[in-house]
Amino acid sequence: MTIRRRSFLIAPAALAAGGLLASPARAQAWPERQVRMIIPYSPGSNPDLGARIAAQALSQRMGQPFVPETRIGAGGAIGLAAAAKAPPDGYTLVVGHVGGLAINPAIYDNLPYAPLKDFTPVAQIYKSPLLMLVAENSPYRTVADVLAAAKAKPGALTFSSGGNGNGAHLCGEQLAALGGVSMRHIPYKSVSDALVAVVSGDAAFSFGNISLGMPLVAGRKLRAIAFSGDARLAEYPDIPVVSETVKGFEFHDWTGLLAPAGTPAAVVAKLQQEMNAIALQPEVVKQLRAQGLIPVQGSADDFRRLMTSELAKWGALAKSIHLKLS
Repeated sequence: MTIRRRSFLIAPAALAAGGLLASPARAQAWPERQVRMIIPYSPGSNPDLGARIAAQALSQRMGQPFVPETRIGAGGAIGLAAAAKAPPDGYTLVVGHVGGLAINPAIYDNLPYAPLKDFTPVAQIYKSPLLMLVAENSPYRTVADVLAAAKAKPGALTFSSGGNGNGAHLCGEQLAALGGVSMRHIPYKSVSDALVAVVSGDAAFSFGNISLGMPLVAGRKLRAIAFSGDARLAEYPDIPVVSETVKGFEFHDWTGLLAPAGTPAAVVAKLQQEMNAIALQPEVVKQLRAQGLIPVQGSADDFRRLMTSELAKWGALAKSIHLKLS
């Protein structure tokens, strides 16, 4: 073999080795330009608010703009699909929500993305329990009261939500399944409409987020009888959680940051560390808590485990109630 021939064979290996060695250095330099953060959810929604708070904090910490880009439609599928097809170079990120990452894959066929295949989880941004709400003049003052009424007249008690397959719907179905009762779901066009139905007596109860529900509680239109999370909130110590009555019940509205699959591990690790630091910043905590959102610290593996367990949980519930949407 000639020296010239050998040099051509050695060169690719040397380049590959150089690329591997340079990767950590490139990760340390990242980001060298603005980063696009796709938000597949409506302006003013919890995922949108959480994403914008995170984007602002990342921009300040990392010296490059993290630019929110709203891509709404199809329950988050349009934005998530766009992110899944983006180059995995660290310059496109996406905000994912429990609906798009764990619920919709269980109830819709042929989604244009696969959560665990097409994305690399980076970090959770927040979690937030929902409020179980009844009318202020309702005879039901506890979760036990609701279950007793449902047992007395199977199938007669109604609960409302902002549409088939959303978190409030699955909360109601989970309550029925674990509580051993039969209740009837009434879907509305929006969460606001679902809560109005409770106020007017057209539905016995609903689940709603804190930012929408608490003003109605303060205005004496609704009564909060429980939270859907796994522990009482320090801000509302007198409001119990559903699981104090119904063992195993739990639902959190959660949002996290993801990158396209194949994004360099060093970039993901750097971003995850920054997200953990942000979750401790007093101003970030204050902004999130003001919306009823609890900042979360954890590893990328923690976020992947959450996605995996939630996909299994809501998939099993959807299958048990034959919930499939097109």
